[in-house]
Amino acid sequence: MNIDILKKVVPRPVIMFFYSIIFLLALISSSGLINTVLLSSDTPPNLGDISTKFQYFAKHKDDYDVIFLGPSTTYQGVIPKVFDETMTSNGKSIRSFNFGIMAANAVEMDFYLQKILALKPANLKWIFLDCLVDFFMEEAPTAAKNVYWHTPVKTIENFQLISESTSTLKEKISGFYANSVSFLYRSLGIGYFSNFWQQQSEVLIKGISAEKLIEEAGYYAMDWLENSAKRRENFISNSLKSYEQQLKESKSGVFVRGNISTYPLNSSIIKIIQNIAYRIESQEKISQVKVKPIFFIPPVLNTDFNNSAITTAYNVGYIPTLFAFNKPNTFTTLYEVDRRADARHLNQQGAEEFTRALAVEFSKYLNSSPNDPYNQSLISRSQLITKKSHNQT
Repeated sequence: MNIDILKKVVPRPVIMFFYSIIFLLALISSSGLINTVLLSSDTPPNLGDISTKFQYFAKHKDDYDVIFLGPSTTYQGVIPKVFDETMTSNGKSIRSFNFGIMAANAVEMDFYLQKILALKPANLKWIFLDCLVDFFMEEAPTAAKNVYWHTPVKTIENFQLISESTSTLKEKISGFYANSVSFLYRSLGIGYFSNFWQQQSEVLIKGISAEKLIEEAGYYAMDWLENSAKRRENFISNSLKSYEQQLKESKSGVFVRGNISTYPLNSSIIKIIQNIAYRIESQEKISQVKVKPIFFIPPVLNTDFNNSAITTAYNVGYIPTLFAFNKPNTFTTLYEVDRRADARHLNQQGAEEFTRALAVEFSKYLNSSPNDPYNQSLISRSQLITKKSHNQT
């Protein structure tokens, strides 16, 4: 049957409808192929605080020695100004930047880690990593922030984390669905450049000020958010008793979770953590700059946050360094109610104390690690000065 006969048998509007469907499918397929194969190296401006941080850091990448990378426990728990001041008081000149990302898990962090390393920061020596493992639910899967990092590889990795997690079947199905939506939007370009015309101030969440964010080198206190008073009130009214009970269990050594690893050595999360460490240590081959990974566990109860994957990776030697603050008997004040914004997050006072404690631990590490980039740079500088002095003589 030729086309002329087809036109006589089938009404023209029906034919045009099918042609339109074919055209749309071809357009969608082409868009998906382009967005999968030719991924943009630039961070779009519609990712809110992520865009603000990344674009600023890209322009000032050579100014920093340290990057803090992690979820909200890093974003709102580590204060670069306090860290730098404490390091200076301990005889170490450091400048740091907080690249915390709200609700980022290990896969999303690795996505941005690769983008940061691709910038080849000339003076970067350490990357502090707070790997949130057990967070896979996308509350807004079509939001540009969640769409952007769902490349094919990262989506598959996140699926693996969901399948291996201790979440219920219902939670896993919800996680698979939400991440599939994000991947679909990413691969087809839907939402990838959505709201492109918006100003950054319009897409910053929860009243975060771009100016304040940059002034604080990426840190933003829970106390400064618009809903901080309501969050605090909810914590005291509804969650305080539960928190105090969990704190009591943690201090006594009776943990609901976290004391026994739920992740075997061949699990995806262990491999991701190992790859993150390897990726950072391999940066020297790319940019001739030696960078070291420093993993840390923030002051969060094991009953609330499963840190066993990071601990396991450290115990078997997959990651070189781990500072663990999930010890309420050791870091007692960090777990007091007046230091908390809620069960998981510190308030401004708590963040200051935690940052100082982190800087003290890091200073101890530097003093005991002659092969660390900082000490190596001091040795090289000393040798250069000695050589110049000898030549002049």
